[in-house]
Amino acid sequence: IAALKAGKDVLVEKPLARNAAEAAEVCRAADETGRRLAVAYFRRFWPGFELVKQMVDRGDFGQVVLVRIASHTWYPGRTDGWREKPELSGGGVLSDVGCHKFDLLAWWFGMPERLIARVETLTHPYAVEDSAVMLMTLPGGAQLTGSFHWNSKTWTDEIHVVGTEAKITLHPCDGNEAVITIGRDVQRRTIANPENQHHPLIDDFARAILQQRPPRFTGADGIQATRIMDAVYESSRRGAWVEVG
Repeated sequence: IAALKAGKDVLVEKPLARNAAEAAEVCRAADETGRRLAVAYFRRFWPGFELVKQMVDRGDFGQVVLVRIASHTWYPGRTDGWREKPELSGGGVLSDVGCHKFDLLAWWFGMPERLIARVETLTHPYAVEDSAVMLMTLPGGAQLTGSFHWNSKTWTDEIHVVGTEAKITLHPCDGNEAVITIGRDVQRRTIANPENQHHPLIDDFARAILQQRPPRFTGADGIQATRIMDAVYESSRRGAWVEVG
């Protein structure tokens, strides 16, 4: 906010803020100052995720009925780390990893309508969550299951989108293969990620400044993932379904 008020365009690391209320304050500051604001959700620029967006927009899936998202890795924490300090990070695996997937969901399908979640610290001694599972209802009624864990020494990073006519499976950080199934026809495509995963987003932001245009994705886009995270934490606290969109 201070940078915006000082007349600077701002590209901020994700998530935009610790919660949606703080994120809204940042967006208001951008609106009031007329400066550019973007959030580093760089996966929107990866070709595999752009392909999913194109398939959704073209109606290739037919009716989307199921989405599965998962990220599992091992993060034991650091004595000098900030990720495990909720007053700095706002949360654990959801704030660090889950927000990327939530941003993609909002981009592809719009905001979830409702969700129920369980957020816990099962393994590590720090004060933020290392485990989260959730069930969401997406626009149009599609079901979503999600799991995010910092307590598995195995590695998982995957997205599945299943529709009445087609499905796609992506392992974006586990190689460059996308498996697209249309009816019974299975297609395997190699879709290379950017050599520098942040470069396309940073390049767009720099060009937006030079060309005097908005960035491709703005702070208003970035706030959506934070709203979903807030709903996940609220659902876990209440042990109940909560409305999102």
